[in-house]
Amino acid sequence: MTRQLTAASAREVFPDRLRGIALLGIVVVNAAFLGISADGFDAASVDGAANRLTALLVVTFAEGKFYLLFSFLFGYSASFILRDNTTPHRRRFLRRMGALFLFGLAHAVFFFIGDILITYAILGLLLLAVSRASDRVLRRWTIGSIAAAVLFIIVITSLTAAFPEEASGLDGLQSALVTGSFVDAAIARLEALPTVLIFLLLVQGPMAFAAFTLGLRASRRRLLADPRENVDLWRRLAIWGWAIGLPLQAVAAGMQVGAIAAGDPFSVFGAAGLALGFATAPILSAGYIGLMGLMLTRRPGFLAVMAPAGRMSLTVYLGESAVLSLLFCGYGLGFFGQWGALAVVAAGIASWVALSAFSWWWMQRFTRGPLEWVLALMTGRSG
Repeated sequence: MTRQLTAASAREVFPDRLRGIALLGIVVVNAAFLGISADGFDAASVDGAANRLTALLVVTFAEGKFYLLFSFLFGYSASFILRDNTTPHRRRFLRRMGALFLFGLAHAVFFFIGDILITYAILGLLLLAVSRASDRVLRRWTIGSIAAAVLFIIVITSLTAAFPEEASGLDGLQSALVTGSFVDAAIARLEALPTVLIFLLLVQGPMAFAAFTLGLRASRRRLLADPRENVDLWRRLAIWGWAIGLPLQAVAAGMQVGAIAAGDPFSVFGAAGLALGFATAPILSAGYIGLMGLMLTRRPGFLAVMAPAGRMSLTVYLGESAVLSLLFCGYGLGFFGQWGALAVVAAGIASWVALSAFSWWWMQRFTRGPLEWVLALMTGRSG
């Protein structure tokens, strides 16, 4: 009987399904920045019980968690390119980082300023530098990166609380998204990109790199190849991740959304909630992996419908932003800032559903997604 959950020569199904789930989590977070304001949820968008609850659920279950899942899977997948660390494979990895940087730059300028691919491309160079290190050395990089992440988050949120009037500085971008043409919005995003990129590198970068190194170590052990071989690990991750991570995230979300509803998202209370949320997000992210692993051990076909989107995650990730920007921006249907949190997040979910359905249709006919095919050509792998 053919084993559904992998042989060494088969594509691992666990990572693809995790990516499919992560794409949903990412779009429900990004939707607020694409459809409400350049700073995400605002007081008007969380007015009313349904909108307030939506924002609470997004911040509790999604904000800061799913980019970490993507980061872990990025490191996990990198090992397959760097598996023997030969010069041709290292050069291919460098070309891949260059291609991701270009995709990320286009994404940030034309669709979504909060792109993560540029950060991945930059941190990918550091991952390449440590890819030959032992597990012991990588463990030190993981611990050091987490410590740096917590430090940067505390410092930045403290400065945000101390100088709230300087916290955003994206008024020009906001205006361009509301009334500007496609070119106006692109220019505004380009002008704001250096500031946003520095913020992303400091706030998300260290934690993302910690997830990179964890993924690289996990890949060496083929940790996701057959979930049935690691049942105890999945159980521990699920128990600790949900028992500790969820309460912490609920408290952080309550603080953040409360500050937003009060019209002062960068208050001391709101900043403290943001710091708590980002610093402890990895705990719940680990809980997601553990729960997914347990479900796959019991039901090998669990969430198989998400695998096609996971296999063409670059196409879906950029596609979500393109769809939502055309829905909300002034050069599209022009609903930016006009809907509450519930409607905006529902639109994000709808974009994920539509693109997941497209992924299923596409992967029935082709072996790679449209942008994955372009990425393969750019990295010198057309086969």
